[in-house]
Amino acid sequence: MSRRYLPAAVLIGAICLLCGCSGFQKSLFDCSISMERRLSKLWEKSVQAGGLTFSYLERNGPGETVVLLHGFGADKDNWVRFVRHLPKEYRVIVIDLPGHGSTTRDAHMTHTVDYLTQGFADAVQALNLDRFHLAGNSMGGFVSVLYSTGNPGKVLSLCLIDPAGAASPEPSDLQLAVERGENPLVPKSREDFDTLMAYAFHDRPFIPWPIANALADRYIERSAFSEKMWNDIHSNWKDVVPYLKTLKMPVLLIWGNKDRVLHVSSVSIYQQHIPRLETVVLQDCGHVPMLELPRITAGHYAGFLDKSP
Repeated sequence: MSRRYLPAAVLIGAICLLCGCSGFQKSLFDCSISMERRLSKLWEKSVQAGGLTFSYLERNGPGETVVLLHGFGADKDNWVRFVRHLPKEYRVIVIDLPGHGSTTRDAHMTHTVDYLTQGFADAVQALNLDRFHLAGNSMGGFVSVLYSTGNPGKVLSLCLIDPAGAASPEPSDLQLAVERGENPLVPKSREDFDTLMAYAFHDRPFIPWPIANALADRYIERSAFSEKMWNDIHSNWKDVVPYLKTLKMPVLLIWGNKDRVLHVSSVSIYQQHIPRLETVVLQDCGHVPMLELPRITAGHYAGFLDKSP
């Protein structure tokens, strides 16, 4: 080997060794998340409420407040790129629900949907939020419905993105998997994590492999607790449908037509029961539109907010 090529070979070898190091991958992942937050003008904060420490992201704005809730097993960073495309006048708060993200994980508590909703209500009170627009994806949509029915004076408008809680007329791929004794939403290996991504997205966004590995490892590390939460929620399941007719505020329903987690046929249930509903079905999109199509999804939401009183 020529001596002039030796430094390059050493550098490449060093990078390969570092990329194979889980500590380096985690550092790279943390730096990536930090950069994404800064680009969206979001800053991480925390608040004590109901005996828990809630982690949240906040973007300052002179206008009304928008609060965003993630789905099962996810966290506040699911919304970072979505927030980038919201009008700058809105103040935005993105909260990690109990047991998720950097919010307290208490293995002694039973994480039912009611428990998650009460935790969110405690966080709202601690943050002194008076009236705000609320949006939730998947399980966060279910929590948003329950909170809105119990606190109608606080919620100016509601946005439900592929929300959980209603039995779909057609079974989803996830429902069929669960009936077979599988649970793709609780990955226990990197192969399982790839399966989770295939369920979450129709067109999976590109994630560099060191960062993807670090994200997979994070899900795997939390798999035991996530499985407990899944069992808690489904052992104490409730139907969201009786609550839908009590929603008097304007509601926007967004659903990806290729959702494998919650079948798009559920749209008909929400259309039947919510009085003031606007519906958007996104073509060639999976379960998390705010991640898969952040600009388009945020554009629909911004237009809805412009029309809300």
